[in-house]
Amino acid sequence: MASPQQSDAPSPSHHEDSPPRVLRLRLIPWDVSSVLALLALLAVIAFGTDWYSRLFGFLKDVCTGDCPPAPFGVDFYIYPIVFGGIGAAVAAALLGPLVSLLKGWYLSFWPALAIALVLLASAAGSALTDYSSTYWHGDPGVVDTPE
Repeated sequence: MASPQQSDAPSPSHHEDSPPRVLRLRLIPWDVSSVLALLALLAVIAFGTDWYSRLFGFLKDVCTGDCPPAPFGVDFYIYPIVFGGIGAAVAAALLGPLVSLLKGWYLSFWPALAIALVLLASAAGSALTDYSSTYWHGDPGVVDTPE
């Protein structure tokens, strides 16, 4: 039976006897090559094409001046959702593989997650812009008649 006065702290000789911890990375060749190929593809698409004008072209239609507000203030969330999604995608593409190396997870799903985050941010921002534009510019189906 253990003494109730026993300390949980390890004895000083405990650290001397234990071998140093070794970090072992679990790398699979197909996983490393696929993450490098996907990151290269992301870099080519981001810097070599005009994808941003197709995905985020709606941002030029966002009313930034004196516009009537949309219900629930959804028009104020367009930029944070779009740029927050892009920031999350960059973090997933750059930091995710490093976390996976340390945890022993697969690496290749992080660039795919980054692509999905960019597409989701674009779709959400476009939907909010379309919804808000009816309040900024008036509903085209409603005709004002003089009385």
